[in-house]
Amino acid sequence: MHKRYSTPLGVQASRMMMLIAAVALMCVMLAACGSSSNAGSTAKAAAMNGEPTFSGPYAAEFKQEYEKAPTDLVRNILKDGTITQTEVQEAYDAYNKCLEPYGLQATWNAEQGESMGQFRGSMSDDEQLKIMDQCHAKTGAGNISSLYIAMQNNPDHVDQVDLERKVYQCYAKHDLLPSPISENDYMSTMSTVGLTDKSQFETNLKRWHEFFGEYMSTTFDGQPNPNYKYDQNSAKGQQFWACQSDPLHQ
Repeated sequence: MHKRYSTPLGVQASRMMMLIAAVALMCVMLAACGSSSNAGSTAKAAAMNGEPTFSGPYAAEFKQEYEKAPTDLVRNILKDGTITQTEVQEAYDAYNKCLEPYGLQATWNAEQGESMGQFRGSMSDDEQLKIMDQCHAKTGAGNISSLYIAMQNNPDHVDQVDLERKVYQCYAKHDLLPSPISENDYMSTMSTVGLTDKSQFETNLKRWHEFFGEYMSTTFDGQPNPNYKYDQNSAKGQQFWACQSDPLHQ
């Protein structure tokens, strides 16, 4: 699924930073469709020999993330089989402590995902990306936020390809497509579900962003978008993002 990224106030945004944030988000969400587990609308954990055992649609993902968790904070967030928005913010607080010495700052919310800015120094995009990757690996913040969003948007762990098709169908149902495009063309040229090739991922993500530009406050390069028409206060803007977040109930 795609998420909107915005430029945080008071910092200098970087397109590459926002793109990597999108990639990080998608990687975990796509991993979540790899295997479904026990039935149930939420995951729950019970202690066994000091290690939690998880049940529910996301049990496999919780087990995987718990086993590779880089910190006690991440393990404590995961061990009860649930993630709250407050816990995601705790993970991002740790992430920002890692970023701060390099003059970088991340913001995150459930609606817009992660945005990254540089408030001090003049690091190149590649240098920023390297630090961002290091801090994500050190803190696990991206994995926690991605699993949280996946559970919020898809609590029953519906197959991601099917869910992406439901998003397209929601767009079509509510007349949100800026120009005619078939479901199969949408899936092949703009969906990022299942893509492992980084270049193709970026190409499809860029096409999606440009195709739906009238709902985007910035261009793919992070500049103000002159074609922006429908913000979240408009009926079409609200419906567009509702199709993104919950296509099964629109």
